[in-house]
Amino acid sequence: MDEPRLFGDALRRIRTERGLGVREFAKLVNHSKSVVSEWENGRKVPDEVTARRLDERLGTAGMLAAAARTPGANGHADRLAHVAAAPRTVDAATVHALAGVLANMRRLEDTIGADRLVIVSAEPLRLVQTLADEARGPVRRRVVDLAGQWAQFAGWLRAATARPQAARDWYARTLEHATEAQDPDLIATALSMRGNLAWIARHPDQVISLSEAAAEQARAPGIRAMAEQQRARGHALLGDTGDVDRLLDLAEEHLGAATEQPDGEPPWTYFYSPGYLRMQRGLAYRLLGRNGDAIEQLREGLADAGPELINAEFVAKYKIHLAQAHLAVGDTDVARRYLDEVRALAATTGSEQLARDVDRMEQALEG
Repeated sequence: MDEPRLFGDALRRIRTERGLGVREFAKLVNHSKSVVSEWENGRKVPDEVTARRLDERLGTAGMLAAAARTPGANGHADRLAHVAAAPRTVDAATVHALAGVLANMRRLEDTIGADRLVIVSAEPLRLVQTLADEARGPVRRRVVDLAGQWAQFAGWLRAATARPQAARDWYARTLEHATEAQDPDLIATALSMRGNLAWIARHPDQVISLSEAAAEQARAPGIRAMAEQQRARGHALLGDTGDVDRLLDLAEEHLGAATEQPDGEPPWTYFYSPGYLRMQRGLAYRLLGRNGDAIEQLREGLADAGPELINAEFVAKYKIHLAQAHLAVGDTDVARRYLDEVRALAATTGSEQLARDVDRMEQALEG
């Protein structure tokens, strides 16, 4: 297997989206056709300075710079190529390398969005699943656990790109891997993510039951916090005000415990913070019709998101909720301002789901 062509896949996606051939694209970015071909085919990766210049020329908001510095784009190539050819030679060092690729994939999604990450992550995802099939001996449990984490990420990407059945299939695989690896927090996360699919489909009873099961299974306080806040949103759909506040307060308690002992938290909870929980509280309050409280919580949560996450695709959805809350109280101009921010981000990330959300909100504003 060639090394995972994270940068090359991202660059090719940009070129094809603009309907350009390699020669035309090379002229646009002021590099030779051969250099562009080497980048796209993964034979070379530019240094970060060059990647940032490409971002400036193409208006891609740091996407290429992020891809260029992601492990797997220009590191671990020999190790991964060898293991791809001989999966049963997988060792602890390979697991560590692929865990690093996954960690950076998560961060990369915050920059370029889920639509593009589905393509960029395809090759390492296939490799990890193959290793889970073939690994033997003492390293197998670690390989299978990592495969479960990759499967969970794959499910998340497909849920974010409005492919619920594909997401459900990947979450089922997550649960299978997590059960074999005896990882209660990954099992809980798989259940919680199935609850998220129920949330998207607006099935409140299923949201509540799956989230409750996740909270009971979890060992890490951060995973419990995630489950309890989602359970609160299920109750918000049903209008159960008392349960909403009780469960959100419980989520805050769990998050406080997670903050005190961050080393005990799984790596996929990196984004989970007091600001994120405020956004969840704001969303629940909006569903309950408490729009003034929703505006306050959503604003505070967005203010605490930090520069690394404020332009992430999943954060933009809370700007839409904030716009909806402002519209509900008659602040049309403020609602339009937030909607303009989301529209710009949808264009940058190529997110079709965000674009659809913006279109629906535009119709509400015009109505």
